[in-house]
Amino acid sequence: MPEKIPKLPSEIISEILSRLPVRCLEDTNANHYKIFLSTDPDPLSIDPEAYFDADDNLSTTQLKFPVSYPAYSYIEILGSCNGLVCGLFHDNPLIHIWNPSTRESRELAIPGSSEDVAFYGFGYDVKLDDYKIVKGSTNSTDISNSETKVEVFTLKSNKWRTIQDLRCGVLLEGPGTLANGALHWLVRQENGGSKKRVMVSFDLSEEKFLEMTPLRGLTEDDSSWDLELKVLGDWLCLYSHYGLICEAWIMKEYSSEASWTRFLRFNGESIPGGKYWFRLLWVTKNGNVFYDLDGREVVFYNPDEDTARPFIINHEGDWFESTAYIESLVSPNNISDGLLPNI
Repeated sequence: MPEKIPKLPSEIISEILSRLPVRCLEDTNANHYKIFLSTDPDPLSIDPEAYFDADDNLSTTQLKFPVSYPAYSYIEILGSCNGLVCGLFHDNPLIHIWNPSTRESRELAIPGSSEDVAFYGFGYDVKLDDYKIVKGSTNSTDISNSETKVEVFTLKSNKWRTIQDLRCGVLLEGPGTLANGALHWLVRQENGGSKKRVMVSFDLSEEKFLEMTPLRGLTEDDSSWDLELKVLGDWLCLYSHYGLICEAWIMKEYSSEASWTRFLRFNGESIPGGKYWFRLLWVTKNGNVFYDLDGREVVFYNPDEDTARPFIINHEGDWFESTAYIESLVSPNNISDGLLPNI
């Protein structure tokens, strides 16, 4: 009779899996996405695929943030990647990288003054098997005279370094949207007195900025269009809020202007409070949509029935931030040279 292989304790299995390179886990990960809300005092996790009309309830999990922070401290979500959520505490200021599934976290200081920071980004460098944080600080809000200092932090080196000064006639602002190994910003560009909207990308492996052509027709300088970038699964998404008309497109073939495809259009009158600011959170496998309404409510929208259901989120602050993330065992701490084998 063959000898039985002993069963390993779950904590040992988790430790083994956490030391594997991300690319090894990608094939086995079912890519179960959840929505992270930076609610105060503790964040929430929403399972968008677990919501059913019959239950009329959101599937939520209360998370315990790994560190305590001052009341009413503003947390800006810089992005998520492979199960890690990156957030900036503006009152400290500190950056935290956190895995909500394993509760592991990592804290790092920000060089210089956070008041001069114009943009951030967080993502994964597939060539170096490393995670990077990008920070851009500017000395002016005048695009024609601004000079932006760009710094990169890598988790393996645990250091910040300056890579270049950005001078491309645009002023990047806010967190970058991660897709296809690059961060993306939608910005206004001035040229000879005229203005237009362009998309600027930062390749995390090459560490270079490039200008990309976004969707034509929606990217002219028209303030009535409220445009934002989003990533849905593997696709870069551009969505708009024009009055009460809401539209969303996905780039099916990366960097191909012709591949932009509209997949969603509806009238915001269907959404209670839809005339106000809202942000696209997630689109489920069945085509249902989750929106963040004014940073205070989560709205479930069924485009087939043109019905919407708002959910009040228990939150003590003025508003919450949100991002989609996958459940994973990736550790923000076990990333150093020689620790993640190349296989």
